[in-house]
Amino acid sequence: MTLDNGIKILDGVDIPDAPERRSYPFNLLEIGQCFMVDFDDQKHLNSIRSSVAGWNKKYRDEGREYVARRIPDTDSSVGVWRIS
Repeated sequence: MTLDNGIKILDGVDIPDAPERRSYPFNLLEIGQCFMVDFDDQKHLNSIRSSVAGWNKKYRDEGREYVARRIPDTDSSVGVWRIS
């Protein structure tokens, strides 16, 4: 069926698999420890940075704080440190 605005209503279309979710070991870090991630592209790097911001917001009241930094002399590595 096609509606007046051109949208089609379809039957029998399979739902695609959900995109791969990445998870990072924030909860395992002690103060001064870090983990490294090789990022695929700018979107992936932004996702890592967004995860850091989310963890900082979620655990601010517990005194946890994380920071992400690009690793010098690499094209696609970022480190995430727990700083408090």
